[in-house]
Amino acid sequence: MIRRLAGLGLLVLGLWLFWGAVQAVLAFTSRGGPLMSALMEPPTSLIRLIGTGLMLIGGFMTLLKLRLGGSTGLLGALVFAALGGLMAAMGTDSALWLDEVVYGGVAIALAAVVLALKRA
Repeated sequence: MIRRLAGLGLLVLGLWLFWGAVQAVLAFTSRGGPLMSALMEPPTSLIRLIGTGLMLIGGFMTLLKLRLGGSTGLLGALVFAALGGLMAAMGTDSALWLDEVVYGGVAIALAAVVLALKRA
């Protein structure tokens, strides 16, 4: 039960963060910018979409009691948290990367709970 609740938390967090990443790309493209520029200049949007997408899939797999749900969620959480670390290493203002680190840490904790508990 706790494993599935952690999976649900990972799914909800991943869905919320994924929607935020999609909104940022849509805002850029609605102003006439090309999609590749929105994703790759700098590649933070692409990394954010990949990380949150993996978190979302991992949480969904955990709810369905499928194998590798926790591992997939953990991989996504690590990618998302690494984005904050990369932004910090580039010298970006902390207001821009602190959210990624905090939400990534929460996602890592949720994925660790999923991985620590047995599938029932």
